[in-house]
Amino acid sequence: MKDRQPHMRLPNKGEKMNYKNEISKRLKNLSGKQNISTIFFDWVHLMAYTVSNSVDKTQFDSREAEYVEIIGKYTKTESDVFVECFCLLVQAFDRKVTDWLGEIYMDLEISNKDSGQFFTPYGISRLMSELTLTENKPLIEEKGWLGYYEPACGAGSMIIAFTQAMERKGYNYQQQLRVWCEDIDENCLLMAYVQLSLLGVNAVCEVKDSLSKEKFSTWYTPFHMINPKYLFPEKNSDQEKKINPLHQTENKPEEEWTPPTDAEQLVLF
Repeated sequence: MKDRQPHMRLPNKGEKMNYKNEISKRLKNLSGKQNISTIFFDWVHLMAYTVSNSVDKTQFDSREAEYVEIIGKYTKTESDVFVECFCLLVQAFDRKVTDWLGEIYMDLEISNKDSGQFFTPYGISRLMSELTLTENKPLIEEKGWLGYYEPACGAGSMIIAFTQAMERKGYNYQQQLRVWCEDIDENCLLMAYVQLSLLGVNAVCEVKDSLSKEKFSTWYTPFHMINPKYLFPEKNSDQEKKINPLHQTENKPEEEWTPPTDAEQLVLF
């Protein structure tokens, strides 16, 4: 969504707005040639490619080509709406942290038109996160940081809620939380990837079948790209250098983390 300027007015900093309704309305106005499900997930993919291509140069060419293929289905005016909605999403997170994309998905009633998929209500995610963090406070106090692995993350509601639970307890999730999440559904995984990226979460997000272990794609959030070292057991590994050739390791703490390979549900460690 680069090199495209919104043609519709966006809210001023102090202006109140129902972001979910505004984004839903603008996306619905695009329906015609494409159904609303296609429009919504095209928007999610375009945002994901934009974020990824800003930091992950090893996958830039293939994702740029996919970006161009998707945006080519829309006129300049229509593509501007995607930019506007991205801007609104950024502003929405600035005003309030919640599972915005999951809520917009449900608001658009896409779940009724696809496979009957429903996302966990954010209120439930918040309650579960508060309980989970309370149980694991000794771990984070001991290590100074917490590893979070979720093999079926959906749109990332539980992870988002967990970041806020940490914040309410006085922790800095951008420095003390390290996330590895997976989902077999690429649409869902990219919803999580976009939202975790906007929140500044250090995360690796994979489109993966957690049962067969088959992996289809990997997405690194910008905060992960700043310091990916702890994810790789080999010091100064080729993989680390490939992901971020500018990353310097000499003065970094020796914190290494390999996420679990056999977990069937959320694990903190």
